[in-house]
Amino acid sequence: MRNRYSTYYLALLILIAAAGAFGAWKAYSVSRLLEEKRVDDNLRELAQIQAFRAQDLLSDAERVLEAFTAYFQSSEQVTESEFRRFSSVLLPGRNDVYAVHWAPKVLSSERKAHEAAMQARGLAPKGIFELALPSLSPVPALPRPRYFPITFTEPLEQNRRAVGLDAALRFSQPADGPIEMALQGRSYTTGAFPIVQDEKGPLAVAIFQPVHVYGTDSWTMQQLRGFLLLLLRPEILLTERLEPISGQPYQVRLSDISGADPKQIYPRGNVAPAAGPEYSFPLALGSREWQVDIAFEEPVRVSHAPAAIAGLIILLTLVVMFALTRSLRQSSALLVANNKLSLLANRDPLTGLANRRSIEELAHEVLALETRGEGFSAVCVVDLDNFKKVNDSLGHQQGDILLMELAELFQQTLRSSDIAARIGGDEFVLLMPQLKSLNDVTGALQRLVNSIRAYAEDHEQVSYVSASIGVALSGSDCRDFILLQQRADRAMYEAKKAGKNRYLIWSPDLMS
Repeated sequence: MRNRYSTYYLALLILIAAAGAFGAWKAYSVSRLLEEKRVDDNLRELAQIQAFRAQDLLSDAERVLEAFTAYFQSSEQVTESEFRRFSSVLLPGRNDVYAVHWAPKVLSSERKAHEAAMQARGLAPKGIFELALPSLSPVPALPRPRYFPITFTEPLEQNRRAVGLDAALRFSQPADGPIEMALQGRSYTTGAFPIVQDEKGPLAVAIFQPVHVYGTDSWTMQQLRGFLLLLLRPEILLTERLEPISGQPYQVRLSDISGADPKQIYPRGNVAPAAGPEYSFPLALGSREWQVDIAFEEPVRVSHAPAAIAGLIILLTLVVMFALTRSLRQSSALLVANNKLSLLANRDPLTGLANRRSIEELAHEVLALETRGEGFSAVCVVDLDNFKKVNDSLGHQQGDILLMELAELFQQTLRSSDIAARIGGDEFVLLMPQLKSLNDVTGALQRLVNSIRAYAEDHEQVSYVSASIGVALSGSDCRDFILLQQRADRAMYEAKKAGKNRYLIWSPDLMS
């Protein structure tokens, strides 16, 4: 019983330990995923805020161009000094805006006069020109029906060489792209390109804003006065005007995804990938679609909360296991005590055989079962011959030793299904159930008588000891244990009278 309960508690402890380990692992995994998601959401939100800021800066650059457009649309004629004065209000501090150009429409018949006017200002020595490919060297513009030469530009000093350049050819592919958009009343944004004045510097994009004849809503070629161009350098916008994220170093990559083949605008060239997560967001500038990628340089660092949760679960598991272990020890001690009490209640304390109470309970159960099947039982009363002489001559201690050794002899000689009990002094009761024939009884009892006698002869001090056995058989006339025991007791006394060291089976004749 004790082993069974110990095994049960051990299995329970193993189960709790496994459940605790699994729970700790699961809690750690889930809490780590949640923590990683929380960190990822925070970083994504920071990156998205930067993307919103970048879009605001792009929109702000477009608003600069819209202000110039509104100024030109409200005037029939804008002079160079007015253009310069207006630029001095809008452009200071805008390093991302490389230039604002005014490129009026010049018909072929007006070319010479326009070239002369530009040269009179000390600009455009080659007149209206275009850039030869691939050297990008300036050459006089080929004859065409119309030109859109850059006439005014600010800041002038860094863009002096651009005056006279046919803008529609330089900044757009195809060349009629800005014109087609102008006839729809829309602006046109080019792809990124290097600036001739600063070829190794940041790439630029040009936004063409059409300007039509003052006071008209018509978008025909005849009503088109020219284009205002804003040259924007996105790299400077992202690196100088975009506020950094406090405590979170990151990399920015800007790409033009308007066409089938995305083109990287910033940075120019390859950059080692960042160690942290990367997030992508769409941007728009005029007619172009861009994508900004914000990659954090440091890998995601998860807090110690998942490990703390797992540790807490492991600690709770250990506490439960400690409590169960303590309970197991207490239960084991209680079980041992209960077993001892049960043993004292059902066993003879000297020999370990069943006691009177136990043999009576077992006999009632066995005899009750006989009514349902075949076979019979034998109730035997065994009394040791001359046992009093052992106590008187050798002492009670030696008598107890003899009783214990004979009890062991009973168990060795009888069948495993037979039950031996000590009911007092040197008197024993044997219950032999499920017998098929009388020979089963007589053979077993004769072996027992012979074994006891052989034991006595082997021990000279008790050589005079033997056993007298009375036997009562159950049957249809009697299945009551008390009555069978009384019959066996009567037969035992008759065996003693007949000379001892024998067994005798009760019969009605013994009653006469």
